[in-house]
Amino acid sequence: MNDPKSYDGLSGLVFFLGVYEGVVPFVARLWDGKPLLSLPARLPGPAWWIVSTAVLVVGFLLLWWIDVAKKRRFPDA
Repeated sequence: MNDPKSYDGLSGLVFFLGVYEGVVPFVARLWDGKPLLSLPARLPGPAWWIVSTAVLVVGFLLLWWIDVAKKRRFPDA
């Protein structure tokens, strides 16, 4: 990771996966939908919301960690 844009790309990927695997299952359950690649939306019972919540928490922590690493590596960016 030699430039700040690589950290931004990684943050974008983590954000996309966090939203698609964490937020989309909650929205899909409201409209009885089954998103194609959202794995937590296909789980039964309370397991889907536990996994979706865990994905949201891990995604948030990863975004925070990537931001700290970017600021440490490139303090002026």
